[in-house]
Amino acid sequence: MFNFSNQEKITIILLLILIIIGAGIVLNKNINREDNFIVNSASNISENNPPMQIETPSVIIHIAGAVKNPGVYQLKSTDRIVDAVKIAGGETEEANLDVINLAALLKDGQKIIVPYKTYSETGEEIKANTFNHTASVYSSSPASTSAKININTANANLLQTLPGIGPVLSERIIEYRNQNGLFGVIDDIKDVSGIGEKKYEGIKDLICVQ
Repeated sequence: MFNFSNQEKITIILLLILIIIGAGIVLNKNINREDNFIVNSASNISENNPPMQIETPSVIIHIAGAVKNPGVYQLKSTDRIVDAVKIAGGETEEANLDVINLAALLKDGQKIIVPYKTYSETGEEIKANTFNHTASVYSSSPASTSAKININTANANLLQTLPGIGPVLSERIIEYRNQNGLFGVIDDIKDVSGIGEKKYEGIKDLICVQ
């Protein structure tokens, strides 16, 4: 249809090549502009809306007893009693950590009593693994002060050596003193759910608070 000379054909081909190159350059610039817009938009969104950080709620606890710095402290709700002992300066030499659950989670408003070691009349430390020996002392001399169980420091096993005190009541006694603090006098134990006047009469000569 068209009769082009060789020179004209070469000129047309060169023009087509230049058009293609020009179109490619313009398209590349547009793509770069779009990419920069997306990046800048994402950056602005990130700056204006920083990622939400979930904060662990805190709890206020009161730790007393055989720790170096007793007092009220703020900790995380994921912390445990062992963390409360640490923040209070650690336990003293007279602390008896065997009778409390150091792995228990903290609760807001909780009062933690770190008990002191207890000793027999001969000066021997009364440990959890000696409660059977202690019980035999009760049977021979139930009114002896040295043989009485300290309801402020005794662990569950030791409390269960008392007549009528089983696993459930022993845990209630420990939970009560953790929540309300030390018993002031022995008949305060009647405030523990499940310990009425009759049960109290059966144990009052076998317990003490100091």
